[in-house]
Amino acid sequence: MKASDIGRAQKLASELAQNITMRDRLAAGDTLTLAIGQGGNQAVIVLSTNYLASIRADLVAAFDKRIADDRAGLAELGVEP
Repeated sequence: MKASDIGRAQKLASELAQNITMRDRLAAGDTLTLAIGQGGNQAVIVLSTNYLASIRADLVAAFDKRIADDRAGLAELGVEP
């Protein structure tokens, strides 16, 4: 790896760790809430159990893709995660 690639490798490694954490939390059944607004103006949207399960599955699949992309980027730089 070139010295100029160290920053990119660090960013990819950080993103990889974050994506793995989020994927694992979702896969483990961590609470998933759809909300709009901020602070005192926040409203939570209640979704059916089946729809929420579908969203969770889609998010886990999306995080799996991000993780694969991060690992591929690190491998291109010669870094093993």
